[in-house]
Amino acid sequence: MAKMSQDERRAYSAQMRAELETVMDRAYGAMVASQEFWTVVMRTAATLSDCTPVNAIAIAAQCPTATRVLSAGNWKKAGRHPAKGSTSIRIWTPIKRRTATGQDAPEATGDSQQAPTGATAEATVEGSPRKVSGYKAGPVFDLSQTEGDDCEPPAAPAPLPAFVIRDVLVAQYREAYGEDPETVSGFDLGRDAPDNAARILLYGHAWRRITQADAPIPGQHAAEVASAAHVAALILGITPGPAVMPPLAGIITSDRKPPVQVSAVRAIETGRAIAKAVTAATATARPAVESGTRELAMIG
Repeated sequence: MAKMSQDERRAYSAQMRAELETVMDRAYGAMVASQEFWTVVMRTAATLSDCTPVNAIAIAAQCPTATRVLSAGNWKKAGRHPAKGSTSIRIWTPIKRRTATGQDAPEATGDSQQAPTGATAEATVEGSPRKVSGYKAGPVFDLSQTEGDDCEPPAAPAPLPAFVIRDVLVAQYREAYGEDPETVSGFDLGRDAPDNAARILLYGHAWRRITQADAPIPGQHAAEVASAAHVAALILGITPGPAVMPPLAGIITSDRKPPVQVSAVRAIETGRAIAKAVTAATATARPAVESGTRELAMIG
């Protein structure tokens, strides 16, 4: 295949960007019309937890069963390659420009393969700092679209027991908000089943992290809270409650970003943050937990 000229590359890049923008427009439309698709987006964001929220939406729209997504080059390093006839998934990837100096350059934000529109990042290539100047549509492939060597997913720690997650969430709620979650919720969390208590607490944390001012449309706040708790539960290995689609159909704003995108990003980021806080709090105690002791049962 002949190498593309600079003009051909630009035209190809513009075509791929236009196609991805069409995918995003359709996805945003589906997210205010289909409860099922909204749930797929939340599940994709929990499964691909290193993927930015906007790219989670893009991937969910193109490959709703995605479990592991990499570029063709990174699949090659893993001994696999895109299967013949497979169609790549398009996501937003950064365009990096050289800068005269690395001083005051913005910090990298997440996986450079999966940076969202509007993010900032920098990388160092051959000693020269590069600053993100925009985003383009980049191709990636899900594991199901590849073939080659057997591919084991990166080793993940065993899921935490539900009673540990419950106790950590109780302690974090007391510390962060100066209130007892049982008093606020009206539930006897110690007597409830640990996984049910954990779901209640995840909802409570999401309720405090997402404010009514952030989600002012009637029903929006409760929907985002439920969805954030859903994402956190999936990441932590707890059977989740429902992810609730926010009532944003027909809402128009002067912002270039559709309200449903802002709502989804907030729910995803909140759910991930809650799960990350629990994981960080239990990191040093994990050996005791995995050995079967209940040292964290009385935490807080």
